[in-house]
Amino acid sequence: MAIGGLPPGTPGNLTLDEQEKLQQAWIHLLRLCGSKCLENFTFPKPVPDLTGELRHQMSDKSPKIFRDGLWGFILSEHPDALVLRFLRARKWDVEKAMVMLVSAINWRLERNLAETIIHTGESVGLKKELSADDQGFISQYRSGKSYVHAKDKENRLVYVIRVREHDPSAQSGDAMETYILHNIESLRVLMKPPDDKCCLLFDMTGFGLKNMDFHVVKFLVSVFEARYPETLGIVLIHNAPFVFWGLYIHFPLHFCSI
Repeated sequence: MAIGGLPPGTPGNLTLDEQEKLQQAWIHLLRLCGSKCLENFTFPKPVPDLTGELRHQMSDKSPKIFRDGLWGFILSEHPDALVLRFLRARKWDVEKAMVMLVSAINWRLERNLAETIIHTGESVGLKKELSADDQGFISQYRSGKSYVHAKDKENRLVYVIRVREHDPSAQSGDAMETYILHNIESLRVLMKPPDDKCCLLFDMTGFGLKNMDFHVVKFLVSVFEARYPETLGIVLIHNAPFVFWGLYIHFPLHFCSI
C-alpha cells in the first residue's frame, strides 16, 4: 500500500520485515567492502556470512575494487533505493538479491562502465581522431532517434525512440550497446525515488524491415532484467505495423499498444 504517495518497498515505505531484509543486504555488502564497522554492532538475528560465495562472483576482486564498483553503481542514486530494487526483483530473497547485485557490479567493472560510459560518454565527439565505434556511437545522438519527453501519468520519465531513424548496419553491435548504456545511465540521473522507473515509448511510425534489429531488442531485454531491475516501468508501442508484432512473440517485454 502506498504511504504518502510512496510505492511499497521503497525508501520511506517499508514493512518491518522489509527493513530487516534491507539491513541484512547491507551487512553482506559491507562485508564484501571489507568494512570493519560491523565489529562494533550486534544484530537481533545472526546474518550468515556469504562473503566467500558472493566474492566468487567477483572473480577474486579485492574489497577495494568491489567498494569502488558499488559506489560507482550508486552514484547520485539513494543507496537504499538501489539495494531495494534488487530485493524487489528477487521477491525479498536477500541471498538471491545479493547474488544479482554483485553480478551486476562485476558486469559493470568488466565493461568498465565508469570510464567508457559515465566519464567519457558523448565527449568522444571531441576527439581529433574517432575510431569506428566512436563514430557509430556519436552518430546515434546526431540522428535524433531518441530523446526524453516529460513524464507520464504515473510520473515515470518518458523516453521516446523513433525506430524509423535506426539503421542496424550504420554501427557495430558494441557501439549500439554503448549508446544504450549511456542513455540508461543518463536516465538514472534524472529519475529520483520514488519515481525511479522509466517509460520507453517506441514510435513505430514509418517502421520497416530495414529498421529491425534483433541484437538491440535482445540486449534491452537482458540489460533491464539482469543489470537494471525495477528500472523499466512499461514499454509503449505507438503506430506499430503488423510486421512488428513478431518481435513480441520472441522477446516478450511488458508491451502496450497505443
